[in-house]
Amino acid sequence: MAACTTDCYRMRRMPKRVSRDASSGAGARCRVSLLGRALRLARREGPLALPVAVVRRYVVDSRTYFLFEYDLWSEACMRLPPLPDEFAGCFVADNETADQLSEDHRDFRDHEPKARNALDSGAVAFCLYHGEDVAHVGWLTTSQKARRLFDSLGFEIRFDQGECWAGAVFTVPRFRNRGLLTYSALSRFAYLRDAGYGICRSAVETDNGASNSVQMRFDPRIYAVGHMFKLFGWRRWRERPPGAGESP
Repeated sequence: MAACTTDCYRMRRMPKRVSRDASSGAGARCRVSLLGRALRLARREGPLALPVAVVRRYVVDSRTYFLFEYDLWSEACMRLPPLPDEFAGCFVADNETADQLSEDHRDFRDHEPKARNALDSGAVAFCLYHGEDVAHVGWLTTSQKARRLFDSLGFEIRFDQGECWAGAVFTVPRFRNRGLLTYSALSRFAYLRDAGYGICRSAVETDNGASNSVQMRFDPRIYAVGHMFKLFGWRRWRERPPGAGESP
């Protein structure tokens, strides 16, 4: 596999017939997949990660974010470094390609519950592999429909005016501190430039020091600080200008 290509594989789409037995089997596989994700989260982030994730998703959640805006044509967003040794990467734009890729690699969609729907909605994943193992996944979207599958925060992105979104980034813990996030972000910026986009926006939690330090390498404009509060089904989003000296 090439170090970085637009698509991992190009395939002919084939119609599929789904029987009732196949449909019930798919439901069982979905339940097994959800259990597998929960177990992987607990092993990856520790025993408290799963209950914290459940509480945040279904009960209460309160977080503060730096809101970044990147000029994709700036020098800082165009400095693509060499891909670290022993890694290979590619963009994946549909589930058929992801299915083909998973025949000889771990399935990157296991790390993101909404991955299948996102690919069907036009989102694009950038994947980095170490051998057959998933090392890193980062996403980009050029439509509100695709963005909403990952990001329910209230900050504005004007897709019809050449803006786009990047985020939902994950690096497997044993591959962290290898420069993968930097390479992924700059690769996604290049992909978006090639698609005709000039501005990208994203949000990063203010207490995520590692990710914020990487974002600052791209010379972004920190145009606001956002706060999200969620209680059961009720959600509130507020933005304010960053205070003096308030930056990662």
